[in-house]
Amino acid sequence: MIQTKLLLIEYATVNDRIAQDHMKLQAIRGIKELLMKIDFKAEVVPTESSSKLKKLLVSLKGSLLTKSEDKLVDELVKNY
Repeated sequence: MIQTKLLLIEYATVNDRIAQDHMKLQAIRGIKELLMKIDFKAEVVPTESSSKLKKLLVSLKGSLLTKSEDKLVDELVKNY
């Protein structure tokens, strides 16, 4: 479900030609790559809390999230 939400945000960002945000698109692609490392059948992804989801993504990434990625996670959880 979170992957679907991410695809919808990506689609909306790509189709907004006036304000295409390249940093946001880069963040979307980065988060998508991190989410592909998760086995959704075996693990529970914390979609109710942005801080828990950020901790998971930081763990997967091995470094802190960028500002764009951080904002994107907030957007994903807020609209989930």
